[in-house]
Amino acid sequence: MLDDVLDEVVTALKRENINAFREFPEKRAEMRSGVSVFVGIESCKYLSSGMGEYLGVRAGGEGDGDKELFGKRLELELGFEIFSPFGVKFGASGCVQCADSLRSCFGGLPSGIKALEMSCGEVYADEKLSAFRCQCRLRCLVFLIAESDGGDIEFLDFVLKGTVNSGN
Repeated sequence: MLDDVLDEVVTALKRENINAFREFPEKRAEMRSGVSVFVGIESCKYLSSGMGEYLGVRAGGEGDGDKELFGKRLELELGFEIFSPFGVKFGASGCVQCADSLRSCFGGLPSGIKALEMSCGEVYADEKLSAFRCQCRLRCLVFLIAESDGGDIEFLDFVLKGTVNSGN
């Protein structure tokens, strides 16, 4: 379920022409080709929505029965590690420009991810990697939903609200 959140964030960043990758297990970008952003989860806190996470009922379509909806709310802190290769073409300004681009992308996230606060650290040189680095954090709320057909099945998987799989 958290993998889906990371995948959606990376997809949203790529749509905005940001060279984004999952931190794990995908951390394999070639940093010399340009500015890259690695996305990972720094912390996750479950926030109860109360009432056993029950949200209500979604009316079924033709021939389908009604589906009970349940929801989870998470407070996530996403980490964005920006790498910009040494050199005139990118350099330290590449980190700053990428951080600015990140800020403008958060409106394009799925409706189940609500950005609350972004912070950015200082840009510093990493001699070992021959790149400038900057770490940014995004505190956000994530809303997950699941359906039940009312039978003995507990839940059909929790999915990120606003993605294709959720039907919203």
